[in-house]
Amino acid sequence: MLRAGYYGGGVDLSFRAMTPDSFGSTLQALARAHRGRLSALLAPHGLHAGQELLLLAVWDAPGVRQSQLADHLGVERPTVTRMVQRLERAGMLERRRDPDDARAMLVFPSARSRLIESTVRRTWSLLDDELEAALGVHAAIWQRATASAAGTFGDPG
Repeated sequence: MLRAGYYGGGVDLSFRAMTPDSFGSTLQALARAHRGRLSALLAPHGLHAGQELLLLAVWDAPGVRQSQLADHLGVERPTVTRMVQRLERAGMLERRRDPDDARAMLVFPSARSRLIESTVRRTWSLLDDELEAALGVHAAIWQRATASAAGTFGDPG
């Protein structure tokens, strides 16, 4: 049994370990490889994997509320707040108070972020092409499996 926790108040983390050739472990390995490749492609532009998804949403809907971004990305609001603050410090985003609700912040792309927009979009297209080529004839099977899993487990996005 694995135990986790600080100061002796551990939580039982007993589970059946995934075998290296299990579907779940294959899926995890594929996700890690995809994220690693994405990180390598985004790094020259000063971005980390995950930030591009927020930027894509803002480019598609300038003036979006931070709360809507959190819902769209499937993350907690404080997570989006931190992401937006980092991207704002990097000169990629601008935040403005919502004129209809002073409590809400609207997020806009900066001119600097617009300079890399087409590159980021091409990066996603390139990754899709690479992934489809790597999967070969199995690509359609993975797409059907993903759609089926989203229906079974719920779509986090």
